[in-house]
Amino acid sequence: MDQNILVKTESLSVDFTSGKIVFRALHCVNAAINKGEFVSIVGVSGSGKTTLLNTIGGLITPASGSVVVDGVRISSLSEEERTRFRREHIGFIFQNDNLIPSLNVFQNICFSAWLAKKEFEIDEVRTLARQLHIEDKLMELPDDLSGGQRQRVAIARAMLAKPALLLADEPTGSLDSANGRELMQLLRAAVREQGMTVLMVTHNEEFASLTDRILHIEDGRIIAEDSAGRPCRSGV
Repeated sequence: MDQNILVKTESLSVDFTSGKIVFRALHCVNAAINKGEFVSIVGVSGSGKTTLLNTIGGLITPASGSVVVDGVRISSLSEEERTRFRREHIGFIFQNDNLIPSLNVFQNICFSAWLAKKEFEIDEVRTLARQLHIEDKLMELPDDLSGGQRQRVAIARAMLAKPALLLADEPTGSLDSANGRELMQLLRAAVREQGMTVLMVTHNEEFASLTDRILHIEDGRIIAEDSAGRPCRSGV
């Protein structure tokens, strides 16, 4: 695999089963994401955006095909091996913030980095909290926060661990326009300054246009991609 590519899917298909009915959520998806690239995935609800994101993150086992992340074919790993790989290499921003209720904001932000045994400075936590406007909430518990504040804590948690790959599922969904734009600036800075690779699902066309590349997905297939605002039909 090209050393500049961090993520590659080959003939990736995913099935979901409900009783005797099998639904194919992804159809032979071929895609490549370069190191240090900020890519968005757009499409209508039910098109397969989140399924693709979660399969790349090793949360869903494909029916066929493969997912390679940072040179490792994670689709072939055991569940224990995938868990360890995710912890060390992949960060997640889910639509559901998944904060730990018994931990305060500061502890929640640090949790993923602690789990992955990654070193960080306390000032990094404070800087992220300030950038996300939660610096005055560090000692509070998640239940005392608004939905938007909880999402910002989840974003800080993912970014503090400095993963090679950050997967973000509608990260601006619970934020207002101003805070959404600030988050996009923060993600772009992570790509530019830390060399992080970001793959983001979004419905927001304005925010998608701020990424390096847009993958358009429809009925479980990538049907087109835009690069630097120039649409070109994709062969994948």
